[in-house]
Amino acid sequence: MRLEPLLKPDLVLVLDGVGNREAVLKALASAAVGALNGVDQGVLEKELADREKRYPTSTPDGVAFPHAMLADIETTVVVAVLLRPGVRFGVESHPAADIAFGTFGCAERPFGHVRLLARLARIARGPGALERLRASSDSSELFKRLIDEDRLHG
Repeated sequence: MRLEPLLKPDLVLVLDGVGNREAVLKALASAAVGALNGVDQGVLEKELADREKRYPTSTPDGVAFPHAMLADIETTVVVAVLLRPGVRFGVESHPAADIAFGTFGCAERPFGHVRLLARLARIARGPGALERLRASSDSSELFKRLIDEDRLHG
């Protein structure tokens, strides 16, 4: 599964001074709701928060993968965010996440969602990928770099 067809320029953001995990989840839901027909932002926020409470989605590399799967979601949406400064996602042994990929998909098609998460993880683990993404000066540059990283993975 390629990221490029799912990634939209208006869903790639650089957020300064967000402050905490709840604010990041709210920003992800707010960005995604416009691309999801008929799905309530509050429902998205609650689903993201519930998922994080069950098991935080941060990694030891400073990346977080918050995600929500609902039966009402018809199309998969990805929101990519560069956070300045990073935000803790609940695992004390992990650094604050300064990159987050919010993913939203249909609960009745979980395999596609798992494939998307795997693709995002491969992109993030690519040699030098996180450094290149973190060096983005704005959302346009971050979007371009994400597309470039996606293309490196065939």
